[in-house]
Amino acid sequence: MVDRGLIDQALTDARRLTEQQPADPAAWRALGYVEAARKAFKDAERALLHATSLAPKDALSWEHLGWLYRRAGDFTRAVAALQESLSIDNSGARPRMMLANSLADLGKTKDAITEYQRVLAQEPDHVRAHNNLANLLAEQRRLKPAAEHYARAAALSDALTYRVSASHTARRIADWEAAEPLEDRLLRSLRANERPRDRVQPFSLLAVPGATAADHLRAAQQMAQSYGDAPAVAHKSPAALASQPRLRIGYVSSDLHDHATAHLIVEALELHDRRRFEIIGFDYSTTRKSLYRTRILKAFDRVMAIADLSDAEAAHRISTEGIAIAVDLKGWTTGARPQILTQRPAPVIAHWLGHPGAIGAAWIDYAIVDPLVAPLGSEAEFTERLVRLPHCYQPNDRQRAIGAIPTRAQVGLPEDAFVYCCFNQAFKINRAIFALWMDLLHATPRTVLWLKDDNRWATAAFKEHARAAGIDPARLVFGASLPLPEHLARLSLADLALDCAPYGSHTTASDALWAGVPQIAYCGDTFAARVSASLVTASGLPQLIVRSPEEYRALAIRLAHDRAALEQIRDQLAANRLTTPLFDSRLFVRHLEAGYQAMWQRAVAGLPPDHIAIPGG
Repeated sequence: MVDRGLIDQALTDARRLTEQQPADPAAWRALGYVEAARKAFKDAERALLHATSLAPKDALSWEHLGWLYRRAGDFTRAVAALQESLSIDNSGARPRMMLANSLADLGKTKDAITEYQRVLAQEPDHVRAHNNLANLLAEQRRLKPAAEHYARAAALSDALTYRVSASHTARRIADWEAAEPLEDRLLRSLRANERPRDRVQPFSLLAVPGATAADHLRAAQQMAQSYGDAPAVAHKSPAALASQPRLRIGYVSSDLHDHATAHLIVEALELHDRRRFEIIGFDYSTTRKSLYRTRILKAFDRVMAIADLSDAEAAHRISTEGIAIAVDLKGWTTGARPQILTQRPAPVIAHWLGHPGAIGAAWIDYAIVDPLVAPLGSEAEFTERLVRLPHCYQPNDRQRAIGAIPTRAQVGLPEDAFVYCCFNQAFKINRAIFALWMDLLHATPRTVLWLKDDNRWATAAFKEHARAAGIDPARLVFGASLPLPEHLARLSLADLALDCAPYGSHTTASDALWAGVPQIAYCGDTFAARVSASLVTASGLPQLIVRSPEEYRALAIRLAHDRAALEQIRDQLAANRLTTPLFDSRLFVRHLEAGYQAMWQRAVAGLPPDHIAIPGG
């Protein structure tokens, strides 16, 4: 009856059953199940505790109690109840799976991994156990075994979420043979709308070759739909908030630490005009202290810690702070909590910077973009209204320190070679772009390719792919991750930065340009594929934009051979670095604030969101 929505009748029947059979734990389990369905968790707990008191060695009653605690979000008690159930009867995969999930929710990763492995020993084809185990292995950067478990889940189920996880993790270790067939099936299913209620992680789709802007939007909309409609949180009206002396902007993020988003945005936060704007951070970061975290927290007028709050509590906190415009800095990236903003805790909600593409959600009013990443005519690629800043949507920090520059020998580079570099993560490097790079190395024998040592599996795969292309793997040089000042210092030793496609260089391109290294920008047909073109244009170097593999190859080879032309570009970059829009932080903030003012003026006037173009100057 519960499954058919007849909860009142089910409750009557369950209570009658306990009256008729008061010593039967099954009757009390049934009552507990019905009470839980009506979210009367205390009543459900009493019923199930009574069942365990009637039969202390009844594994099923303890399992039901563990299920109840999980449903109520009390994972500590869930673990205790489920462990008790398994101590009585350890043959069931279901209670062990719930135990593993509860341990994972508590952050007890090692114990959770052990339990998932035990589930799979009992049921080798348990799809969710493969997937959930892979999630934890990936978090630990044990990417090869994670990829294997994701692949097994994708083979056992046609759910799109398993396919995209499997393909993305395969790309993280440069296993293109595994990724490509998964992506072919994924795109066919997505376009045919075979599983309209399924969801594809939009961020992972950005790097899939052949995925269009329409695919990105469809995936984003499906992801947004999976969160359903949440009741709106009461907040002050635009008219009431307009009486405040300053426009109150709330930035919502978990990346307020040593993260690419913080690297980019910190100076913009510091430069906000405090006479007109009050800047509040809503922080759900879960990370250790760092210099960047200290700096970015100081950049706000106030910071509200919401990591330990529920989504509803966090939304209420935003609403009670009188936020006029809430700015989501996460989108569909790792660690996002979209459920907070689904409740519309502010009159205007915008998305910016974190996710390079549409969010596809009804609760987002605006996306902050620029004329290159979202050119005129691209409006159909978004559900949001677009606020186009005049130059580049990406902020930059002119205070980024560049450390002491090492010698080439110290970083493993040959002194006399021309150095192509690309420090993007491995998942952005696909078969086509790598083949193009190998073609460059064939055409320019005195060159090397300097890549990020992202993980040992990808590094080994890239070497093997190079060998298969007839290139000595020794011509691939790999650099480990370093603190940002040290990375920028070594980066300046490169001659030319290379782009990826379809998910191009973003922060990676800004880093190269800040370090004085020209960046080839491969401009494509999606937001993520156009960011590098926006960056080089805003740095005064539009001649570095290419739009086809042939143009890319010709430019990269020409600059490797024509040192004078390359030096002229480097000199131009060095001379104009602080005066071009990309690194003119004050100019950027003035345009960003104009965007906020334009959004707010429409809200105060009672007008719906609409596309807004911020003039230059």
